[in-house]
Amino acid sequence: MKKVFTMLICLVLAGSLPGQNMSSILSAGDKARYDGIMSALQRHDYLNAIIELNGFIPGYSTYWDLYYNRGIARAGLNDWIGARRDFILAKGSGCKMENINYLISKQALVSFILKELKQEEKLDSLREFRPVIEPGDIIRGALRPERTCFDVTFYNLTVKIIPETKSIEGSNSICFKTTTDTKIIQIDLFPDYAIKSIKWNDRDLNYTRNEGGIFIDFGETIPAGRDEKITITYSGVPMVARKPPWNGGFVWEKEKNRWDVGIACEHLGASSWWPNKDHLSDKPDSMIINVQVPAGYQGISNGNLASQTAIADGYTNFEWKVSYPINSYNVTFYMGDFVNFNEQFTNSFGSYQMDYYVLPKNLEKAKKYYTQTKEILAIYEKVFGEYPFKKDGVGMVEAPFEGMEHQGAIAIGGEYGKSNNRREYYTKDYDYLIIHELAHEWWGNAVAVPDMADAWINEGFATYSEFLFAEEKFGYPEYIRVAASNFGSVMNIWPIVGERDINSNTFLGNDIYTKGAAMLNNLRCIMNNDTLFKNMIKGFYQKYKYRIVTTSDFTDYVKDYTKADYSDFFDIFLYKTEAPILACSYTIDKGNNLTFTYRWSNTGINFTMPFCIAVSDKEYIRLTGTSFLQTYRYKGAKTFYLVNESRYDKEKVPANSFTYYWTSWPF
Repeated sequence: MKKVFTMLICLVLAGSLPGQNMSSILSAGDKARYDGIMSALQRHDYLNAIIELNGFIPGYSTYWDLYYNRGIARAGLNDWIGARRDFILAKGSGCKMENINYLISKQALVSFILKELKQEEKLDSLREFRPVIEPGDIIRGALRPERTCFDVTFYNLTVKIIPETKSIEGSNSICFKTTTDTKIIQIDLFPDYAIKSIKWNDRDLNYTRNEGGIFIDFGETIPAGRDEKITITYSGVPMVARKPPWNGGFVWEKEKNRWDVGIACEHLGASSWWPNKDHLSDKPDSMIINVQVPAGYQGISNGNLASQTAIADGYTNFEWKVSYPINSYNVTFYMGDFVNFNEQFTNSFGSYQMDYYVLPKNLEKAKKYYTQTKEILAIYEKVFGEYPFKKDGVGMVEAPFEGMEHQGAIAIGGEYGKSNNRREYYTKDYDYLIIHELAHEWWGNAVAVPDMADAWINEGFATYSEFLFAEEKFGYPEYIRVAASNFGSVMNIWPIVGERDINSNTFLGNDIYTKGAAMLNNLRCIMNNDTLFKNMIKGFYQKYKYRIVTTSDFTDYVKDYTKADYSDFFDIFLYKTEAPILACSYTIDKGNNLTFTYRWSNTGINFTMPFCIAVSDKEYIRLTGTSFLQTYRYKGAKTFYLVNESRYDKEKVPANSFTYYWTSWPF
């Protein structure tokens, strides 16, 4: 999905797009001035471009190109409020370019994203144009007494894949312990599926269905502290994914009369294909997954393969055992003509296996591609701690979609680094997909969240792991380049902490990835002590490994670890839509003496954060802003600019000074 947002930003900063032919209406003198403005934009000299445009516009106030180009210049300064004003003026003056609507209207932008993801959700204008909350979102997202009354301990899932009819059938035995006295529990399964039976101690149970919820009545009160088991048998036709993994469901691909089948359901929900307690707050301690596929195919899932058995109707049962707690959306299967190769990863604690399942036509390509895995693992073990699922090993499976962090069976699509969605952060030897998805084994799988509202922890930490990989492998300048690429995709559509107790699609705005990572980068810059920061991140992981963690858990941990209060920082980055705004003004006198004044203007009174200023395009200086006005002076400064993702030299940026923020200027 990042590709969508990066495309929009590139459209803005690419310079003036074809519009009115200004050259045909300008005098020779004004044409030279206009050409100078265009040259300034191309050089990323945004301040001077704005100053020149301010003097130029009064004589040509009906020409939208001028407002549009001033908007580009303001966007280059990260003055997004000013840029939007100019884009509105450009539209009012006749600009008909479609992309301008996405830049000035949240409704238009969100509608565009939904279209790209092939989603048809209605938008709620009273909730900042988030998708309308449907009854099913409440049924699945809320923790009612029918859910809090029990804790799942184990699943034994069997799923038969029937490609001819694109249907499935199966059963799930659910082991649980009651936490309070209860007569009714809620299990989840999409209404598309027929339920054959729900059995408890060989007795059929009554139930009612409401949206995706199954409310199961035991007919008697089960006291707290009891270990119980029910088995649900079901069948039906699963939803087909429109744009996996973001718009999830089943993927049924067929080539040369052979099937390649998979599932991605992170937001859609695991109950889109198997009955379970489909809430992020409850993970089983372990699990068995039986994947039944037509003979001649492989059935791959999470954990370790325990057995492979021929069964009735020309099918083969592949039994997989998961040794650790697992998120319901991470439970997966792959059906295809896979071949397996493997290797051992050895660290100071011992060894564990790394398995790769690929289609035969891609075997040699995959072997070359996966040579990067050991290096990535070693770096993550260094910065976070040992791989968390070593008894189950590392697993990578060729998927018929881009990628997904299925625990111990990571989906790898993208044509082994050749996809158009590839982000060239590093060298062509390292692909972002494996770097990002493998990071999820630590962030999202081992450290897990209880609510979609906290999903930024999964995605923000995994995205920031890409920064750390670049730094460990290539050095700090490459960290800066990765950070700049990330900053350029932040959209600030909604706060990155979402709404609780509903199945909210917090992935939709993309900022849980990009702004989450930017927040961690900025926190590092504020702390300005890399050893302290990196030990803190590692300690946070170690404390919450195999546990559930909330946003408050993280902010409280930071406060306890650093003995500092970052409340105002977390407030704006986690709970507000806008980025912090640096209000700036400056003068350069005839002696080339710079006077630059600045303060953070839309933050709490105790907000403090550094930024970087470049003087005469050669000296990069770290400054620290507060909510109070400050002045910086520099003698002999012909030019200056604020270093940001649009204009920077990765070799010159001082440590812990490259932060993400907006600006505002008095012109």
